[in-house]
Amino acid sequence: MKELLFPTTVHYYDNVLEPEYVDSMSEFIEKQGEVKTKINEGWQSTPDIHNHIKFKALTEKIMILSKNYFDELKWQYSDYEITDMWATISPPNNYHRPHTHSNNVLSGVFYIKSDESANIVFADPRPQAHVLEPKINTWQLNNAPNWSYPSTVNRLILFPSYLTHHVPVNKSNQNRISVAFNLMFKGKVGDSKEYQSANF
Repeated sequence: MKELLFPTTVHYYDNVLEPEYVDSMSEFIEKQGEVKTKINEGWQSTPDIHNHIKFKALTEKIMILSKNYFDELKWQYSDYEITDMWATISPPNNYHRPHTHSNNVLSGVFYIKSDESANIVFADPRPQAHVLEPKINTWQLNNAPNWSYPSTVNRLILFPSYLTHHVPVNKSNQNRISVAFNLMFKGKVGDSKEYQSANF
């Protein structure tokens, strides 16, 4: 018998929205970031676009899929909310350094425009697991120090906020557009009887 012990849970979903929603968001974001990206600089929106009507369909989908994530892990929680959500335009030769999303429990990204040349790359959060690294014949989920997912248009990826990730250089000749977001629990989390609780 084989079991996956202490796995890191990542969910991804394709064809999340109807194409017209994706096109509408793309047009809106590109118009907002037009000045910066004309001179080949990256651009990020304010972190509150989940309150904008243009992103209503995406926001609703995020809430549904996040609940699936929490419930699959059998977590107990009172409620949850999107804390931040922002759009990013990454022009050619732009990249995003390794980072995590502090003060949240779940994070994600939704791809609006991409040719899949710059995938999101996750790093194994267990540094001690790679103290010894024999040569690998075939890379797979249980032996890789890093794992990437293609930046497929209309794909949504959910992952723990603590998971370090980065985006390599955009080697294409077009802008890559994505929407990132964070979620956090609301109300009481944990058990006071075990002296391990908090209110958010």
